[in-house]
Amino acid sequence: MIFYHMVEIQEMISEEWMRPAEGFADEEQDDEVHFGMGCIDRLIAGVGEKIMLPMISLTVQQMFTMSDWRYKNAAIMALSQVGEYIDEVEEVAPIVNIVLSFCKDANPKIRYSICHCIGQISDDMQPE
Repeated sequence: MIFYHMVEIQEMISEEWMRPAEGFADEEQDDEVHFGMGCIDRLIAGVGEKIMLPMISLTVQQMFTMSDWRYKNAAIMALSQVGEYIDEVEEVAPIVNIVLSFCKDANPKIRYSICHCIGQISDDMQPE
């Protein structure tokens, strides 16, 4: 599935990534992850959330069990795409709790993905 394309990022985290120039730049995301997020969004929009959200949930759960940090990173970034397809805040709360459980992860890309995911879900769920 498309999630595994999102895992094909560099395993080593460069100093350049860890110390970006001032300000936020969306291009800091890996191309594979950015592409995968767009595909997930298009699949949900095209196929429908009733079919795709359970499939995404199952795949994300499996990815969280993998030892390679890139799977967890891809899973968190995939979850960042579901907020606009969930109507009730109560339904998104479990997703936020899962994502927040990785806040103390030693990997900076995991922590970046958490911030991105929470920001995206917050944006999608406004004003609630």
